[in-house]
Amino acid sequence: MQKVLKILNGLLTIAITLIFTTMVTLVFMNVALRYGFNSGITWSEEMARYLFVWIVFLGAIAAFKDRSHLGVDVLLGVLPPIGQKIIYVVNQIVIIGLLVIIIDGGLKMIVVNSNSYGPATGMPLSILFFAATFAASIMIIMSFVQTVQYVFLNQNLPSWAKAKEEESTS
Repeated sequence: MQKVLKILNGLLTIAITLIFTTMVTLVFMNVALRYGFNSGITWSEEMARYLFVWIVFLGAIAAFKDRSHLGVDVLLGVLPPIGQKIIYVVNQIVIIGLLVIIIDGGLKMIVVNSNSYGPATGMPLSILFFAATFAASIMIIMSFVQTVQYVFLNQNLPSWAKAKEEESTS
């Protein structure tokens, strides 16, 4: 399982790196061509927009994996371990509920935009909404796995739970 997770994490890192490099290269080339030669790449701005949307959602997956999204854990630090786990489960249920709303909206937008295409690239606009749907689906799976690991297996503890555990063992 750890080997699979390591491979998936590597693929995510490679995807983010490639998308970012491509986006920066396209924008730089377009700026250089515009100012240096009074021409440009007609589709580069639109493609950069597509890539930016994808990098945002892939970055959200990476942050979710590492539990790096903004959160307030002041209350959790003072609760006993069972209270921490109960609040954590409630929090994850809320997160999954919000992600389901994103998936529902994304699927509706994919259908609505199924016949719309970018004017310069000709790429379907539904690709943009698929990014949100894809990211939310992955984050639901990750949320479920992280919850099972922490609550039932006492593995992959959040940083605030580790601090509490270290205090009790000292």
